[in-house]
Amino acid sequence: MLNSARAANLNGKRLLEVDQETLDSGACGFTAEQVFTNNKAFVAYTYDDLILMPGHINFPLHEVDISSQLTKNIRLKTPFVSSPMDTVTESGMAIMMALQGGIGIIHSNFTIEEQAAQVRKVKKFKNGFITDPMCLSPNNTVEDAFRIKAELGFSSFPITDNGKMGGRLMGIISNRDISFIENPSVKIEEFMTPRSQLTIAKDGVSLSDANEILKASKKGKLPVVNEKDELIALISRTDLQKKS
Repeated sequence: MLNSARAANLNGKRLLEVDQETLDSGACGFTAEQVFTNNKAFVAYTYDDLILMPGHINFPLHEVDISSQLTKNIRLKTPFVSSPMDTVTESGMAIMMALQGGIGIIHSNFTIEEQAAQVRKVKKFKNGFITDPMCLSPNNTVEDAFRIKAELGFSSFPITDNGKMGGRLMGIISNRDISFIENPSVKIEEFMTPRSQLTIAKDGVSLSDANEILKASKKGKLPVVNEKDELIALISRTDLQKKS
């Protein structure tokens, strides 16, 4: 058990007073220095081995600073780092760690190009923006949409000229567009909602502004495009509702 003070004060009054022998016995817990620094037996601890004992403090919580310097130029608000293991940290974990104030270190069991792509995903991430949506091209078929829906669970797809993120936005399809089509070989261009009928947002839009656009349009998805009309992100109403 950890206890950081042998005596505490509240409004100038001493609340706890113990002698050195009692402190050394561990009856009131041990200090962090005793547990970790003066650990002559080199005992290793797990989370279950330690209990933090609450005590009185004479400073407000907003003065508590647990930020730590990871490197010369990187300071973490929360000193948590996820392991650079291929079963632990890729772009998804690194993003989640960053959202909590920590950091994730991408593992090196990638090719150089793959590792750079993982880092790029993290750097491009904006909370609430889907920066790698599953896209289809106008030449894809209903069968392709059903297959991806069965494999990944997606029911809406932005349509770009090359079927990839970063391509020119051509339209969008949703579950209601394909639900009643019986011929699986029908091309998406024949029933997609075309670009001219879409509500879109421009690059640089804030999440709050995007939410207002979705509310006003009563749409489920909001494509975000750059000045060349290339798809750079997608915003989902359901994702925004989860965050609210």
